Amino acid sequence: MNGFFGFILLIIGIISAASPNTAWYLSVGWKIKDAEPSEAALAMNRVVGVIASIVGLIILISSCASMFTGGSDAKWEKQFQQRIEAGEVSEIKFGLVDQTILTSEERMEVTDLIHEAQLEPFDPGNIWGSSGSGTISFVDGYQVDLVLFGNSGGIELHPNETENAYRIQSDSLESWIRTHITNNY
Repeated sequence: MNGFFGFILLIIGIISAASPNTAWYLSVGWKIKDAEPSEAALAMNRVVGVIASIVGLIILISSCASMFTGGSDAKWEKQFQQRIEAGEVSEIKFGLVDQTILTSEERMEVTDLIHEAQLEPFDPGNIWGSSGSGTISFVDGYQVDLVLFGNSGGIELHPNETENAYRIQSDSLESWIRTHITNNY
């Protein structure tokens, strides 16, 4: 969507910069019979056109670059897995009222299962439902929401800074959660 917006902004900017009379007529001139734009209006249309062209080009290039690099979602997924591998998880807890906080041994076991798993991005949509929830907290205070058996049917990560949620593809982790956590709900 950003690419489309950048393209439209680029086209409008080029028209305004190359033909300020046309831009003036399309914005104001059609409302006034037998009117002519002032030199200041034409200069302003040209300046705004150049600025709009530059901004549109930047948006267009950045949206194209994110298509080839995977965008911020791919970057988040890679950083998350690196943090898991580096042992930066400080706490994993489940539940809202009666919270279950994993012991250090349980936390290590769960983080190993997450690290071995593949993260599958999906659009969580607007419908929510789950068997439970939790959070993964890191040593720097960053947290990721966990959803147990939500829309995807499995264990999900719901980061705030990405459009997608991620299903953790691990039968072993799902079995561990069902055995150790969901019995407590």
